[in-house]
Amino acid sequence: MPEQSSTPDENDQTAKLDYQLERLIRVATVSMLAADVWEDKDAAVAWLSRPNESLSGKIPIVLCETETGAKQVQRVLNALEWGGSA
Repeated sequence: MPEQSSTPDENDQTAKLDYQLERLIRVATVSMLAADVWEDKDAAVAWLSRPNESLSGKIPIVLCETETGAKQVQRVLNALEWGGSA
């Protein structure tokens, strides 16, 4: 049985799905960390949804659009958890 090759549209759709999945994983990971740090779901959601001085006034959950941004948010959350400065 011959292999079917992907069309450019299928490749584009696969790339978009991969990007969305990676973003979802970043958001979920950061959200779980925030819930652990704040020990309260509502407090974690509030922190993730508001501009943060430690992140140059950016909104943490928006930064999770990129891997670099998610790492910045994780750094701040880890600093908060361990009592250090971000």
